[in-house]
Amino acid sequence: MTTMKRFATTSRRRRPAPARHRGHGRAASTARRTVRPGLAVALVLTVGLSLGGVAAAFFTSDGTGAGTVTTGTLEAPTDVTATSTPGTGDVDVSWTAPTSGIAPDGYRVRRVPASGPAVLVCGTSASTTIAGTHCTDEGVPVGSHTYVVTAVQASWTAVATASDAVVVGQVAQAITFTSSPTSPTYGGPSYTVTADGGASGNPVTFGSDSPSVCTSTGTHGATITFVGAGTCTITAHQAGSTYYSAAPAAQQAFPVAKAAQAISFTSTAPTTAVVGSSGYHPAATGGGSGNPVMLTINPATTANCSISSGVVSYLKAGTCTIDADQAGDANHAAAPQVQQSFAISPAAQAITITSTPPADAKVGDTYTLTATGGGSGNPVTFASTTPGVCTSTGTRGATITFVAAGTCSVTADQAGNADYLAAAQVGQSIGVTRKAQAITNISLPTSPTYQGGYTVTATGGGSGNPVTFASTTPAVCTSSGTNGATISFVGAGSCTITADQSGNGTWAPAPQASVTFTVAKAAQTVSFSPVLTANAGTTATLTATASSGLSVTFSTTSAPAICTVSGSTVTYVGAGSCQLTATQAGNANYLSASSSATVAVSGDSLAPTITLVEPGNETGTWASISCTGAAGKICVTATDNVGVTSVTIKLTKSNGRCWNGGTGSSLDATFCGTPIGLSLVSGRWVTANSLTVAGNSGAGSFTAGNTDYTLEVRVSDGTNTTTTSYAFRVTAA
Repeated sequence: MTTMKRFATTSRRRRPAPARHRGHGRAASTARRTVRPGLAVALVLTVGLSLGGVAAAFFTSDGTGAGTVTTGTLEAPTDVTATSTPGTGDVDVSWTAPTSGIAPDGYRVRRVPASGPAVLVCGTSASTTIAGTHCTDEGVPVGSHTYVVTAVQASWTAVATASDAVVVGQVAQAITFTSSPTSPTYGGPSYTVTADGGASGNPVTFGSDSPSVCTSTGTHGATITFVGAGTCTITAHQAGSTYYSAAPAAQQAFPVAKAAQAISFTSTAPTTAVVGSSGYHPAATGGGSGNPVMLTINPATTANCSISSGVVSYLKAGTCTIDADQAGDANHAAAPQVQQSFAISPAAQAITITSTPPADAKVGDTYTLTATGGGSGNPVTFASTTPGVCTSTGTRGATITFVAAGTCSVTADQAGNADYLAAAQVGQSIGVTRKAQAITNISLPTSPTYQGGYTVTATGGGSGNPVTFASTTPAVCTSSGTNGATISFVGAGSCTITADQSGNGTWAPAPQASVTFTVAKAAQTVSFSPVLTANAGTTATLTATASSGLSVTFSTTSAPAICTVSGSTVTYVGAGSCQLTATQAGNANYLSASSSATVAVSGDSLAPTITLVEPGNETGTWASISCTGAAGKICVTATDNVGVTSVTIKLTKSNGRCWNGGTGSSLDATFCGTPIGLSLVSGRWVTANSLTVAGNSGAGSFTAGNTDYTLEVRVSDGTNTTTTSYAFRVTAA
């Protein structure tokens, strides 16, 4: 298979013979090499690609003049197939290696897309091949592709026919719900929906298409909460990926039932209901609809009981049944009816004897008994249990005849029926005695008042015995004197006086009589005479007496800046009118009383003092005399000047003449003491802590030279006067 041939080491060119090939292939190029003496040269002849094969020759020289030539045909691989794996970008490429000719060194695999440039794949490149007859192209873009496999031997290549087109596409996905809710109900437990999706691995997400019925929250929207009754529609989605398309939306729809409601009686049925009474207020709570619970009497028991304004009335003995109902709404079903039953017992009856037994029952007199019975409507019947003293005759035994002195006892009875028990027997006793006498015309006092009194009188019966009196309210009134007729009022309140008269052989003692009236509280006066003038800054002890002898308290309605009261001590703070009141609050027997007085409070009793800011000897004109920078002014500051009533200022020249603030250059004037630049309010200074004496703006200049002037300021509070002055000299400027 290999022929060794000796070549001369000459410098001429040798052109190799044209390459043979099968099929319709052709030589692409001819490779030439120059053999120089002493060099080993490999001569390779490269021909074009063909379907049938490529003739090839390979020469190797070791530099000694001897070499090796390999010749033969490079066949192209056949049966190139390409298969894609769904859901991935993997394409399996396989081919059949040549079965004749020169064995290739390896293969290159080229992917040819339907549009765009071809690329080498499976790890091959212009300088890299792969062995074997199979490879996997990974990460292939979606689309249609063909694959071309090239056999490579040294620099010779043989290209196979391209594979059929292989399509790398997106695999469809489908969603299948794997869960369903158990009894979905408005307001009930939430439902965790699950579903299987496609192979992309992306999560299945959920959403509600009916948010008024159900909502979707939580991870991937899988928590379904039932917020209303109706049809809940859940839609599931799954996103696609490079090799998987998005799954078509899938839906799960199911009905959400209305929430059940339940009614509970919150009131306890009565255990002592009796005919003719009422007062039971049935109450019940219902379900979440918020609709009211309607309480009605069951039709089967309307003869026994009724309900009005929420109150049950008991009409007849038997069973009373109350029905409770609650309507539903969009999200709540109507509540099942609930009943409450209780027994109504026959009512007791009571007899009330309405006739008053005679107070003067005498043997031979008669008395007609009357009485009211219970609801049965049966008549009340009467009988005497003391037939030796009285007898019972006439209709239902109502006529009582007194046949002897003593105690007459009668009874009253009433039979029952289905709804009423027999009434309990009642009785009445009548004393059959001597003739009765009565006390009348008990006198009443005129305007009864604590510490007063009166003599009570009354008219007695036929026995002629005196009427005697007594008090049953000794804390308010007392009885003394003949027959207790002298009534003294010892307290305020209600006074009750009783009157009695004894009997004799013919007349029984008179029934006690009484009168009741109110004893009023007594008036009192307060004597209060404080000193009506005072100076600010002083105190005084207040005294007052009440005619009742009770203690007195003191107060003021004036402003604290004028006076204050603590206990019985008044403190006069500032000038003004101090209104003082002495009060006795009264007690159980005395009315309250008070007395007031007004104290005139004057200012400080101390004389005011003056601090005069003295500018000293000045040069120039009057305008140069100043205090704190104010041109043309001299400042006077007064302290302790509460109640200051006047301020006078006098400026005197050394010749003894005065200046009254007039215009002109002369200081001579006929009056010394006119206040300059000051005003008074109601005869006293209101805020006179700083007084400013202003120079007259029209005044002329002081006379230059060694002329002395004296400024005198006088402050008075009407009683005390303080005067201060200073001298200064005006010199030439």
